[in-house]
Amino acid sequence: MSEKQLYIAYGSNINLEQMAYRCPHSKVVGTSEIKGYELEFRGVATIVPKENASVPVLIWELDERDLPVLNRYEGWPRLYRQEKMPFELNGKSCTGMVYLMNRGTISPPSSQYYNMILQGYQENGLDESYLETALENSIYHEQLMEEIDEDFDFDDDLQMKF
Repeated sequence: MSEKQLYIAYGSNINLEQMAYRCPHSKVVGTSEIKGYELEFRGVATIVPKENASVPVLIWELDERDLPVLNRYEGWPRLYRQEKMPFELNGKSCTGMVYLMNRGTISPPSSQYYNMILQGYQENGLDESYLETALENSIYHEQLMEEIDEDFDFDDDLQMKF
């Protein structure tokens, strides 16, 4: 018999159709939230520590037969690392595995990727405002970086030194 572990999904893996294809032996066991973290886009989703924040998540009972495919999809261990994280499920304290991005800068996701996550939020009754805020933050950050790049003219800086 296969072993199962709890897996915490917050991005595209909350999409039921996608996970049914990728992890056919695994099943949803409920929704929860991860406290002290917020959703962030670095082209793809991750969660990052932030005081007084939380992220809605979907909890999967992950079958070990599905783990190699999920690891490959997540780019483990280069793009994402696995960590254990506490959460509550149906009033009980639990620990699950979550993928956290190793590096990257804030940037908006593709519309296809965002819509895949949005569908998962809708399918699972999660509060879409968390997803919308992460998208808005990534767009704002990208615009801010573009303004900084435009304000800094390398040639002007060199001329000032001579």
